[in-house]
Amino acid sequence: MAGIKTRAAHDLQKGRDETATRGMMAPMERLLRIRAKILSALTTVEAEDLRAAEAMGRYLATPVLARLASPPYTCAAMDGYAVRAAEVTGEIALPVAQAVYAGEVPEPLAPGHAARIFTGATLPPGADAVVREEAVAIEGGSARFRAPAHPAENVRLAGEDVAEGDEALPAGVRIGARQAALLAAVGAGTVRVRRRLRVAVVSTGDELLSGRLPDSNGEAVAAVARAAGAEVRRSSAGDRLEALAAALAEALRGADAVVTIGGVSVGSRDLVPAALERLGAETRVHGVPMKPGKPFLFALAGGRPVLGLPGSPSACLAALEVFARPALLALAGAARIGRPAVPLHLAEPAHGKPGRARLLWARLDPDGRARPLGRDTAQVRGPALADVLLCIPEDAGDLPAGAEVAAWLLADDAA
Repeated sequence: MAGIKTRAAHDLQKGRDETATRGMMAPMERLLRIRAKILSALTTVEAEDLRAAEAMGRYLATPVLARLASPPYTCAAMDGYAVRAAEVTGEIALPVAQAVYAGEVPEPLAPGHAARIFTGATLPPGADAVVREEAVAIEGGSARFRAPAHPAENVRLAGEDVAEGDEALPAGVRIGARQAALLAAVGAGTVRVRRRLRVAVVSTGDELLSGRLPDSNGEAVAAVARAAGAEVRRSSAGDRLEALAAALAEALRGADAVVTIGGVSVGSRDLVPAALERLGAETRVHGVPMKPGKPFLFALAGGRPVLGLPGSPSACLAALEVFARPALLALAGAARIGRPAVPLHLAEPAHGKPGRARLLWARLDPDGRARPLGRDTAQVRGPALADVLLCIPEDAGDLPAGAEVAAWLLADDAA
């Protein structure tokens, strides 16, 4: 793949990814180092130029500089009366010389006069303040001011939001509705964005081919990839080495990344490592110090990443959060790849043995405490109901209610 090394990998290696709070993610330190190793091996997809109106859902490859200032002219921040502040030092009546509406070009404000003005309208030359209409009484053709005016009061200066030539949006930002509004405001007709990432998802296991088990993991992985802006192809392969190797070879054709589900542990039917070896892939990570999700695998096949997730649902989704989702976002060109991290207190005890970092799905109680949703790696409902993913240190055993833990804030990736 052509492109540049992922910006997110650099940020992770500097320790700035999950939170600005030093030490917040200490429980995940070893896992984040593994993630950084993975990200350093990735190459962001190529960039292309698109009209801003066609770039929804894409990640900016370069910063957008404002061609127009925002606001483009000095204007009123509310309905009222434009004045020279130096002339309104107390109670005074000034004749109203003109009314100015948004989009109109006002006449200069004559000394000793006021101008009726409406929100967003250009401030008349000579005026430097707007007195809100509630503080003004109209007497015939004059406006009586009850209190002093102050320079820049209720005024939006030209370029106050974004000055012409300044950076409006940095590289790595995904263009959504709010970003599109800013692009229009600063006159960005064309933007340089990353092309869409192409992801192949391969679910493995005879139980899926036979239909005896729904492919819930495949649904989740595909949804996360699409939420990252990727185009997704899905396929399935049974528990035979030849068939699996063929399925992976097909998935690699035309894909920027392949995500496999199942078949990465140590059982007789865990054939993904052998299938990758048959294809000449280089496995760089296989097995990580976390529970659930220990069998996670990362390999490079012809320079393209293969992210191998465990088959148990909770383990699959945990490895997806820690490794695969950030990798896909980095490949797609996103600057921010990690979930926001916050400290939370446990609503009930969390039991476990030290030795590996533990990841627990949890809901937030009304008081803001986190309530774990079970520890079985086969659970699907727990992750579906979770608001946060708790990160328990590898040296921690049982934790009492009230203990403080680091947590990743989850969001609906289908949104």
